Amino acid sequence: MILKPNLSPAILRYLFGQVQQDHSSDETVFAITPHIIRGTSLSELNQRAIEIGTANAIELRHIAKTAAPTAQAPNPGTPAPAANSTPSNATVAPGQGSANFLFDPGQITATKGNTFVVNLMISGAQNVYSVPVQMNYDPAKLQLVNVSNGGFLSQDGQAVALVHREDDTTGTLQITATRPPGAGGVSGQGTVVTLTFQAKATGQTPLTITRGGARDPGQQAITVNGAQASVTVQ
Repeated sequence: MILKPNLSPAILRYLFGQVQQDHSSDETVFAITPHIIRGTSLSELNQRAIEIGTANAIELRHIAKTAAPTAQAPNPGTPAPAANSTPSNATVAPGQGSANFLFDPGQITATKGNTFVVNLMISGAQNVYSVPVQMNYDPAKLQLVNVSNGGFLSQDGQAVALVHREDDTTGTLQITATRPPGAGGVSGQGTVVTLTFQAKATGQTPLTITRGGARDPGQQAITVNGAQASVTVQ
């Protein structure tokens, strides 16, 4: 008599089977890129130069302010320097300073719906490192399209950091053009930035520099007289 074992499937799985468990998990990585945002108005604090490091080591350092040199009265016996030439159709604001802002062209006629370009220039500048300006226009008639480097601060091949902020409800435009840290200043005359606007509605509006100037590599203020251009939209 032969006995046949009666093995149930459960017993067979227990004797010959195996159980394997795999564990897995997911990770979510967020990459955060910091951005430095200046104040909404041009002030002594947010016009100072800012140096930043790399993505692994970020450094924010304001260069210490130094006192501006005291202007000396010219010697009556010394002849005045010759004035720099300016475009014939550029508008220069009156003033006694040696440096001036000017718009080229100073009289602009644009067609409604089209774009036009105007250059913000500086003349008679000496040892300029950065140029912060604020200008105003009528937002009902004009809309800012683009701000690009004009070449004055990069005339020696240095890269220029260009930051601008626009409030299209008040027609306020703030622009700061700065040479790289450690670079010296530049002198002479040239276009700081080139502005592109779109004509929105017919009428006339001034394009006015309401605040601005320049700074040398030591962050000392350089006085620059303001300017105004007239825009007529047809």
